[in-house]
Amino acid sequence: MKNLLLPAVVLSLSLLGCGRGEELDSAEDADESAVVTSSESALTSELSDEVTQPMSATPENLASTAATRVGTRLKPAGCLTTTVNGATVTYVMVDCTGPYGLVKVSGTLTAVYSRGAGGAVQVVISGTGIKANSAVIDVNATVLATQVNGVKKADVVSNSSGTGPRGGSISREGTYTVTYDPTAECVTVDGTWTTKAGVRTGTTVVSGYQRCKGTCPAAGGTIVHTQGRFTVTMSYDGTAVANWETAAGRSGTVNLRCGG
Repeated sequence: MKNLLLPAVVLSLSLLGCGRGEELDSAEDADESAVVTSSESALTSELSDEVTQPMSATPENLASTAATRVGTRLKPAGCLTTTVNGATVTYVMVDCTGPYGLVKVSGTLTAVYSRGAGGAVQVVISGTGIKANSAVIDVNATVLATQVNGVKKADVVSNSSGTGPRGGSISREGTYTVTYDPTAECVTVDGTWTTKAGVRTGTTVVSGYQRCKGTCPAAGGTIVHTQGRFTVTMSYDGTAVANWETAAGRSGTVNLRCGG
C-alpha cells in the first residue's frame, strides 16, 4: 500500500506545484502587460497633449505646436530631434527623460495630428523598437485626447507589442483610457485588452493603475487577468511587490521591476 500511495502523493504535489507555477506566470504576464501599456500611455499622453489648442487650430497647427511643446519638455537639451511635414511630426529621441514617468526613452515615433469627433485631438502614433524605461515597444495606437473641467484624458485604441522588464514578449490588442496629470506627472490607466505572452493568451482588465515619475505603481490599482483556467487578481500597494490571488483562494506575490 505504501508503494502505491507514495507515487500518488508525489503526483498530487507535482500537479499542485505546476498549477501554482502557471498562476504565477499569469500574474507576471498581467504585470508585464501593464508595464508595457504604462510606458506606451506615457508616450501617447505626451504626444497628444494639444487639448488646450483652440478649435480653429488646423491639423498643421496642432502638429507644429506639439513639436515645439514636446521639445521643451524632454530633457536634456538636444536629446530630441523633430521634423514637421504638414500634419505629421517625426520625433527622434536619444536617452530622453520627460513627464509621466518617462525615465529614459530612445527611438523614432511618427505622429499624425487631426481633429476627432467633438473637437478632440486625434493622433495616430507609430514606431518600432522604442525603448521606454524598462520596456521595448512597437507602438501602433490611435489616440483621442480631450479635456473636461480641467481633467485631461486620452482614449487609446492599441494594437501594439513589446518586451517587458522581465524580458517577456507581450502583444496587446484593445482599448484603454489614460487620465493624465501634467502637474503631478502621473498617468492612470483603465481598460481591457487581449494579452499574448509567448504561447499564452489572456484577457487583461485594468482599473486605476497609476504610475508617476518612474515610480512603482501607486496603491489602489488592480488587474484581473484571465488566462486559460486561471483568473488572477493583482493588487498594488505602492511598493515594489504586488499581491496576486485566485478565485480558488491561492495567493502569492510578484516582485516588480519598477522605478525606471
